[in-house]
Amino acid sequence: MHPTSTRYKLSLLALSPLALAHVVYRAFKDGGWRYFKQRLGFGYINHESRPIHFHCASVGEFITAKPLIDAIQTKYPNKNIVVTTNTPTAASLVEKHKNITHHYLPIDITFSVKRFLNKVYPLCTLILETEIWPTYYSLAAKKFVPLVIVNARLSDKTSETSNFIKNEYARALENINLVLARSKEDHEKYIALGAASGKTYFVGNLKYAIADNTNQELACTTIKRPFFLAASTHDNEETQLSEHIELLKRKNYLLILAPRYPDRCKQLSEQFKNSGINVAIRSNRDEVTDTTDIYIVDTLGELNIFFNEAALVFVGGSLINRGGHNILEPANFGKCIIVGPHTNNFSLETTDLLEADALIQVKDNHQLGTKLITLLKDDNQREAYGKNAMQFMRKQSGILNTYLDHLNPILENNY
Repeated sequence: MHPTSTRYKLSLLALSPLALAHVVYRAFKDGGWRYFKQRLGFGYINHESRPIHFHCASVGEFITAKPLIDAIQTKYPNKNIVVTTNTPTAASLVEKHKNITHHYLPIDITFSVKRFLNKVYPLCTLILETEIWPTYYSLAAKKFVPLVIVNARLSDKTSETSNFIKNEYARALENINLVLARSKEDHEKYIALGAASGKTYFVGNLKYAIADNTNQELACTTIKRPFFLAASTHDNEETQLSEHIELLKRKNYLLILAPRYPDRCKQLSEQFKNSGINVAIRSNRDEVTDTTDIYIVDTLGELNIFFNEAALVFVGGSLINRGGHNILEPANFGKCIIVGPHTNNFSLETTDLLEADALIQVKDNHQLGTKLITLLKDDNQREAYGKNAMQFMRKQSGILNTYLDHLNPILENNY
């Protein structure tokens, strides 16, 4: 076990009032009483046996982890699964799965982490992608809880941080049992940061293991018009996309917006209605008619229904500088996908799909409009992009077994 440094502990102590203030703010905003308690290390339930613990910071990480969770539950049906998140939005998604227990991860302060580990006492902890928490890593190792970073990636920002933070990350990584990197570049970055080369492997991108939809029964949206789905959009993107309503209506297309944060729905609805735009809202069970301009999807866990039926998909966070969101979900449904210029959160996936001629990237909203004109006229072009996307995803089908091969020795050990 490699403990955190005295300097790190003192830094946490100095910052603890800010951390507590953030917890209180989020609890009042949308997390509630359970969020408040569990972020401080209280309110966890007893488990009949030591669970396999996944930490998925937010929605994207849980979506990435879900095929692996499903595979583990199939292979080890007697083992319980606990998923921790940092955000209430991710919690809402996890809680829709009855065979998974949700907890919030405690903030990275000793007394909170100790309470979590003593109460939950996981069989192992599988951390998705980039979450390096020195206190948790140190205390988990002290209790002989194996730690694995799954689909490990490191941003340039993390690699270029201060020497103090780098040193703490290096100390934390000494407690890790396995680093399963998504790319050769990330594999090299983790070793450079301090991960042991003998415990760090280039495995491949777990996002490519997204669940197979070919045999999945998806509810019908009951929307009779063809539609252009804009998924995971952010503030200002919806306004830009609404500029294409008249273009879409010429072909009787509906614009469907699925904001990244559904609590923005009311604000968006009022904004559009004040501009004379006819809006229908999913949670209100509003009917979509021939005169509806925009349909806002503000419900959780239903996006796959819309991916399945969409004629075209735009993935948000990319027309503005938010780094983009998961383009692999619509690719898995064989859809023609458009993104804006800002896709640094999914740079690897964007490059791969562009090279496979399975993705369209535009430089701005004007170019998006120009591309829409072409795609709405040419069914064959849309279908070709969608077919390429689905073929690309099918080629990645072995990635899940590769991850399981690395994890099985840890999962099969009762510790």
